[in-house]
Amino acid sequence: MADGNKAAHRMLLGFVRLAIGIALLVYLAESQIIDFRTLAKLATAWPITLAALALIFLDITFMALRLCWLFRPQGLQLPFIRSLELTLVSSFFTTFLPGAAGGDLAKLFYAAKENKGRRTEIVTIVAFDRVVGLFSLLLLPLLFAPLFSGLIRSERVLQNLLITAAALAVCSLGAFSLCLINPPWMNRAAQWVSRLLPGRKVPERVLATMGVYRTNARFLFAALGASLVSNLILIVATALAIVVVSPNSLSLKMCLVVPLGDVANGLPLTPGGLGVGETAFNALFKVVGLQGGAEAILCWRIWRALVGLVGLILYLRGVGRVVFDTQEGGG
Repeated sequence: MADGNKAAHRMLLGFVRLAIGIALLVYLAESQIIDFRTLAKLATAWPITLAALALIFLDITFMALRLCWLFRPQGLQLPFIRSLELTLVSSFFTTFLPGAAGGDLAKLFYAAKENKGRRTEIVTIVAFDRVVGLFSLLLLPLLFAPLFSGLIRSERVLQNLLITAAALAVCSLGAFSLCLINPPWMNRAAQWVSRLLPGRKVPERVLATMGVYRTNARFLFAALGASLVSNLILIVATALAIVVVSPNSLSLKMCLVVPLGDVANGLPLTPGGLGVGETAFNALFKVVGLQGGAEAILCWRIWRALVGLVGLILYLRGVGRVVFDTQEGGG
């Protein structure tokens, strides 16, 4: 009975979040910030749509590579094809599931499947993969900021956003550096927490998993590089959407605001950031004197949903075991 109540509560929460996202879209449409008729241009701009679909699939490919490289030093093997399958299925759940962080939960579930003895390590790696993606997204606007120093000095909002992005990036880097350096007090803290969890060594195993990267830094840099390329591809895909909905707004300024908008779109406030992303992109584009931000991300959502259908096909076919011990080979 308790499990049924929890399931009903999760379902209700999911639909509430979906309703909030739809309400935000309706508000943007009523405020004439979004003109849904503009999206009809996608039908005639099919060459751009095909290019965008190819870019989004390429983005997913680099995310799959990132996850493969993070698994490699751990004595665990995630073959690239399996990783691509897992990332496509995760993309489908992220796009279509009206729940909290559905794509991440699906990735965790299938990655840990049939790996009972290594679940702590696998969950740690998949969660760290998410952290690397977020860190690279926060890093991108900071890397592009010197190109727009005049604009940033004139816009207090941009200054605050970049300071926030820098602070979050530094905190992420600091927390990870502690895991890599692994000072003695962290081990003592992990042992103390483990004593509160009888029969469990989860904190110590998490630290040990992160510690493996101390002698395998090249895999970390490879994963970060793949993540940066992945996020650059998203900027190009958003630029293609702008070409469709508001070609006069095509500008290098997008390199500064699109990553910040993607961070807001990734917040688990509504399914897939629906409504939240549109509101954020509209505000950010407006700050730098551009138009069409909300409509551009709607185009991106349509394209992402089409690619997500590939994930649906893979899900219906059935996802088997994807992670193997190195001695087992690729399955």
